[in-house]
Amino acid sequence: MEKQIVFLSKKQELSIPIEKINKIIQWQETIPVPETSTFVLGVIEHNEHVLPVIDLNDRLYGIPTEVSNEMKIIIVQWKEEYLGLLVESIRGIMDFEKNQFELMENEVTFDKNYIESFIKAENGIIIQLNVDTLFEGNIMLDKLLRALEIADTAEDPHEELAEE
Repeated sequence: MEKQIVFLSKKQELSIPIEKINKIIQWQETIPVPETSTFVLGVIEHNEHVLPVIDLNDRLYGIPTEVSNEMKIIIVQWKEEYLGLLVESIRGIMDFEKNQFELMENEVTFDKNYIESFIKAENGIIIQLNVDTLFEGNIMLDKLLRALEIADTAEDPHEELAEE
């Protein structure tokens, strides 16, 4: 059995393996970051760190998520950093048998490397995402994460001025 968090994005059921999830939190307004990809909503403070938040609908379908009370932020690990994925709603934690997973290896019809597999479920097909490749090659997101990491580890610049 493999545990997955199942959620909605553009009314399609998607999933991420539970071991990639740090936490699920309520939606909160983000602080916009200039000159980033359109799917980067901005940043929030979480556990005393600045966390980028990605609109998963916008990333996958090019259409922003419609605001609702059911929106959640799934905090996932990407590379060595954490980021938040805004989703329409959470369906829940579900267990799947290995024989329910099907890989698509036909390059003619399938070229999205961020899709890990398709899960054959009772109510239809669930797309399992590969968080590691979801933002692969996105230079702007890499730069944002590096900038946040540097800012997180830097000392308070006001302390130096006070000492002088």
